[in-house]
Amino acid sequence: MGIMQRALTFISDVSDRFSGKAFLYKVDPPVEYLISEENSALTPYIIASSPSLPMQEPRIYLFPSDENGKLIDWTELMSWKGRGDIDAVVHEWAEAPLHKLTIQE
Repeated sequence: MGIMQRALTFISDVSDRFSGKAFLYKVDPPVEYLISEENSALTPYIIASSPSLPMQEPRIYLFPSDENGKLIDWTELMSWKGRGDIDAVVHEWAEAPLHKLTIQE
């Protein structure tokens, strides 16, 4: 069986709804997010956000979203410290083998 990767499509810049930069992407296959400790769901949309945090190293967060760029949940799918280029990080994530929810520190 081959390694599955996600197809990624940039939808829009939704930075006006966030502190810092934020982009809405469509992903295929959809991404899993946790609803509770026992339950998860799938969404074909994610927000990649790089908040403006003075005096802190850059970070990027992925959140589950709907097609309008509204967050479904504030629990991040992934996060990266020390990275500020949203598009590069999201493409690396999409090209990586599919995996369960993890925090990358």
